[in-house]
Amino acid sequence: MACTRARDLLILPHIPQASKDSWFSSIDLRQQDIPELDVSSFARRETPGPASRPNAQSSDIFAAEQRSVEESAPPVLWRRPSEHDADRLGDPLTRVVILESYAEHLEVVGAGARRGVILHKLMEELLIGELAGELGASVARARELLHQLVSDVNDDKSRPDPNEMAAAALRGLALPEIAELRPHLVPEIAIWGHDEVGLLAGRADALAIIEERVDAAIDWKSDVNPTPAVREAHVQQLHEYLSATGALRGAIVYLTSGEVAWILRS
Repeated sequence: MACTRARDLLILPHIPQASKDSWFSSIDLRQQDIPELDVSSFARRETPGPASRPNAQSSDIFAAEQRSVEESAPPVLWRRPSEHDADRLGDPLTRVVILESYAEHLEVVGAGARRGVILHKLMEELLIGELAGELGASVARARELLHQLVSDVNDDKSRPDPNEMAAAALRGLALPEIAELRPHLVPEIAIWGHDEVGLLAGRADALAIIEERVDAAIDWKSDVNPTPAVREAHVQQLHEYLSATGALRGAIVYLTSGEVAWILRS
């Protein structure tokens, strides 16, 4: 405003101690050419301060007031079940899982977070129809996604194979139990809810929505050889999603092995 014409009266402060490097000194406002405001015509008036009051504060009163403030604004904590998934850049619960035992030890080149991110993206694009459900297109898309994720030419980490990832994604959707639900699957849906523990928020990999009701929640997993502890964590995560969506069942789909573990809401 100091650099514009004032309609009536513009009073500019004079800051003699302003540094030459400050914003105030960056423009010559020619303040020396401006007449100083004459305040001699204004009568000096003393403004009495507020009457002092005795300080009745005590440690007990302070503690009571502190409790009142804390109780009036309880912290809001959100649980995010899949936040720490190894393939996706709580308390353990014992649940019933309907699955077969897979003793085979699989070896996959480039297994890890990169492969998991690409697999999840492939599953999403295949379900929404953005990606054609055939191997050649899926391999090309997996290669493109890998190129986007790996920008450092000096990155010497083992890279996942686009051919293997594309085949795993298509194989997962072709599993009989998933193929049956595929017409009803909607990918990457944000969900939230609350229970006796607190608030919950997350993103379901896919929900089977039939007649405007969530029939099943699907959780894609790229883990190659998940340990029993990791499997139990996956079960807990899916139970959280079942609670938030109201679905009575859910499936953990291990895309590498083709295993489908069905979970029933307790």
